[in-house]
Amino acid sequence: MCEDAAGKDTEDERNKKWEMAFTARMRQIVRGLFLGNVKASYDRDLLQKNRINTIVSFTDARWVQCADSSTQDLLAYMSDICDFIDRIASPALSSLSSLPVNYKHATNYESCGVPSDAILIHCDLGISRSPTIVVAYLMRKLGMQKVDVLNFVQSRQKVKPSPNLTRQLQVWEEVGYQVWENEDKTVPKAPYKAFLEDRADLLKKGADRE
Repeated sequence: MCEDAAGKDTEDERNKKWEMAFTARMRQIVRGLFLGNVKASYDRDLLQKNRINTIVSFTDARWVQCADSSTQDLLAYMSDICDFIDRIASPALSSLSSLPVNYKHATNYESCGVPSDAILIHCDLGISRSPTIVVAYLMRKLGMQKVDVLNFVQSRQKVKPSPNLTRQLQVWEEVGYQVWENEDKTVPKAPYKAFLEDRADLLKKGADRE
């Protein structure tokens, strides 16, 4: 359930991860956009309470195949995912034009109420994959840099995208939120091309070890 670890997890760390996986967690990052874990995606009371009518899943099981690994490429899907979120966004999310200047002002969106037609974006733990997409979406929507949006999301919920996904967010910024040079999506922009070449090397090394 974790990748790119320097060594084996301790028993306490493993227990904490299991607890995070089996306790439904959902938090509103901006109005109309929630971040959570897989348990929250089928907690009916929690979904109804937060008026969730759309769920975007990032797992290695059903729906979108998305393993949290050192070679997972989310950049190939980011534009389509962001377009999908834009199409189904609530008026509150659609009208979002900036993040609070002072992060402390955002600590209790719940007091403002939850808009109808909210969106839940989740993976298994809500720590790496789904936060990456939330950050990528807000970067593109607001034209912001990775570091600023990631800091904001981390002020709302404890998240830690993997090194691989953190790099992809940096590439996302460098390519101006579009990884392809052409409409046919056959020519990658230079930063994405460099990422793909490094990914190919990792995949080759993995195949060689097998």
